[in-house]
Amino acid sequence: MKKIILAIALFMFSAMLYEVKAGPPEDARKMMIPFPVVCTPGMTSMMGALTTDYAVHISMTFEETPITGIVILHNPNTNTGAVLHISEARTCLVFSGLNAQTFVRPEGMAPPKVQVQEDFEES
Repeated sequence: MKKIILAIALFMFSAMLYEVKAGPPEDARKMMIPFPVVCTPGMTSMMGALTTDYAVHISMTFEETPITGIVILHNPNTNTGAVLHISEARTCLVFSGLNAQTFVRPEGMAPPKVQVQEDFEES
């Protein structure tokens, strides 16, 4: 009986060490796609221009890495939007466009089955 309890405990402990990670779909491949961006040395002048010219506001931000991040901008009055890439040395307007739409998670939608992996830069 002791061996069974020990085996179950060992199995449960090893199961806790197993980490489930979300990854790309099987048919995904990493690509480098060059496209032009507009960059400024800092965020102040970029945000000043965008809020003056387009009256956008920050809709969402998230970290890409501990030293870089993404800012999503939106103007609900004109349905315009933009994506900024921020680093310590520069801020770049990566994408901007028309007919911006926002979405709300559907009520009753199941939560994700796995957590997004934190170290996606290494995958």
